[in-house]
Amino acid sequence: MSEHDVLLGENFPHKVSAEYNSKQAADRAVQLLVDKTSLPRNQILVVQPHDPNMALKIEPEVKGIARTFAKSHVVLGVGGLVFGLLLAAVLVVIGPALTSSSPMFTFIASGFLFTFLGLLLAGFISMRPDHDPLIGKTRSATDAGQWTVIVHCADHEQQSQVKDTLDYSAQTL
Repeated sequence: MSEHDVLLGENFPHKVSAEYNSKQAADRAVQLLVDKTSLPRNQILVVQPHDPNMALKIEPEVKGIARTFAKSHVVLGVGGLVFGLLLAAVLVVIGPALTSSSPMFTFIASGFLFTFLGLLLAGFISMRPDHDPLIGKTRSATDAGQWTVIVHCADHEQQSQVKDTLDYSAQTL
């Protein structure tokens, strides 16, 4: 897994895509990746034009996405609560008169606010906005009759290796 195991539940959270005009060009790219990188073939998927399984090829780790959702919400929700309560304690002890005159309200407000902010951040992480450009490009490519090679990478090192390998053969990354 990756360095973000605390929040992410996916085995392959990083992705690279490359579009090609033909099946042969896409197959050459897959073979190039298998030959020049340490990636196993099962981490490389090809989306054909008008592919009915496009969504599953882009995001094959449905259970991993669910784990990301659960882990990020628990970790960031509890983390936000703890931070909020610690901040409230500091405010009650050395803060302005308003916070020391009503400590219960300070603890409730701060705990609630930072728990909410933690959960909001977890929702943002769970939606994986970093995957949106790849999904959009793949959808456009398949609608235009192009082939897309999608590589699922375990870490940034694999992602960089794939980008370097495909740089000259890909139309877009």
